[in-house]
Amino acid sequence: MSCIHYKFRNNSKHDTIQFDGSYITVGEIKQAILNQTKMGKAPDFALQIINAQTQEAYEDDNQLIPRNADVTVKRIPTGTKVSKSKLAANSTSLDMYKMGNSLQPLAMNPMVTSPPLSCVS
Repeated sequence: MSCIHYKFRNNSKHDTIQFDGSYITVGEIKQAILNQTKMGKAPDFALQIINAQTQEAYEDDNQLIPRNADVTVKRIPTGTKVSKSKLAANSTSLDMYKMGNSLQPLAMNPMVTSPPLSCVS
């Protein structure tokens, strides 16, 4: 039985994945980590596998990793969920930037004219 040693980037504890054969693919490691850590079947993040010795990221899910390798795992957001605060911040900055390169709000922008206010009696 072969194994791969992995740890999450922010964790000091190493865990192992056991498998048969001399090599395992990056995709199989990702799936095994998701199953072993019970992170869910459809997470809102992706896992990046990095060689712990060379700090090279494995880009292809079909890439082979030899047994007894030591890897670091990094969670990367996939962008499927957007928080309400980020959405509000983006719309505010969009309103501030609509008129060319001016960073003034639309109401203060000299390029934007509004009709004079009239009093209704």
